[in-house]
Amino acid sequence: MDIGGREKKNFHVIDVVGKIDRLKDSIVLKSYINTLLEKNASNVALNLAQVTYLDSGALNVLIYCHNVLKKKGGSLVLIEPNEYVRDVLEVVGLNKLVQIYSSEEEFDNAY
Repeated sequence: MDIGGREKKNFHVIDVVGKIDRLKDSIVLKSYINTLLEKNASNVALNLAQVTYLDSGALNVLIYCHNVLKKKGGSLVLIEPNEYVRDVLEVVGLNKLVQIYSSEEEFDNAY
């Protein structure tokens, strides 16, 4: 898994590439998010366009991120998950908690 970030409008966009399938990956992602929270980020978008797989640890990090941002009055959104990732998000009900955009263009148009 590779991870990088950028600012876009009032969101910090986290670009994730590869599989999020090891405990180490989830720890790195959570650490990255915690660093953003320490810097008072309140809106985070995860660009999942290049994520091919995520496991339960990754789902836990997404739920954690959603809960912390919601308490701060912010939000977590997900951008461009592939069909597999979207199915996993729907099975666990995460699609009911966070906004999911089919493309970065759709995300751009929403904000």
